[in-house]
Amino acid sequence: MRTPLKAGIAGVALATAATMMVGAPSATGDHQESSSAFGFSLGGSPGEPVAKFPEGPREAGGEIPAELEQLATGGILTVTADNDRATATVTDLTLLAGLEELPKELRDGLQELQALCAELPEDEAPTDEILGEIPGGLKDVINTPESLQELCNALAGGDFTNLAAVEALNAECDGNTGTVEVVNARLFNSDQALNDSDVKPNSSLLPPELAPLIEITLNRQTTQGDSFTVDGLVLKLGGEEVAVLASATCGGPIAHEPQPKQPKQAPIPTPVERSVPVTG
Repeated sequence: MRTPLKAGIAGVALATAATMMVGAPSATGDHQESSSAFGFSLGGSPGEPVAKFPEGPREAGGEIPAELEQLATGGILTVTADNDRATATVTDLTLLAGLEELPKELRDGLQELQALCAELPEDEAPTDEILGEIPGGLKDVINTPESLQELCNALAGGDFTNLAAVEALNAECDGNTGTVEVVNARLFNSDQALNDSDVKPNSSLLPPELAPLIEITLNRQTTQGDSFTVDGLVLKLGGEEVAVLASATCGGPIAHEPQPKQPKQAPIPTPVERSVPVTG
């Protein structure tokens, strides 16, 4: 049975998905022959902008559309696809600016928790007394000294003007290997920035105890058949996938690049020799 807090977050995710799917092009289901990349996919919508190999376009770019500002703002997107190699880059991106899309109970709880974090002893683990002061539904998931300390580290100095901001995020696949680089990623606009040129696969930006409420994963790696996919950042709210940013897929090398079909030419006519009657 879902708690009210979890149900509220799931509602936000589902509403976002419904908004995104209206007017979005449907997936074609075409067979993935080699490589592809996209900048963002929100609410389960097809990824945009997209690059594909060999059919093309092999390079594409753009920005997060203004109508999606309830979930993401800014964001310069660049994607490329080549033979068994693809890249996707997002720069200057902000997720959930103002946190208005989060349920009020969770938003207020995080802000109260930040004040509680300021009371933590520097050289000692949080006590049971402090754990008992954790507000609202957060008590269900932040229930150990270690999980509280980890979340407090993520909240350090944050003013909660957004959920997350990233200066640069780059995902790349090359055959069946992938890498993700992140530059100045901050949670809740905190003063603690993450910089990592080689993020470990399936890294979480938040304590795992928060996963039922909010989950931000870097370098999600998945395999489906011959295809290997690297997702730079994946955002889930209430267990529902809301956003995928900077995704690259390698589907195996193509030995010989397809050549464009040439139009068939009519056969050259064969001359026929005939005798001509003589008159006179």
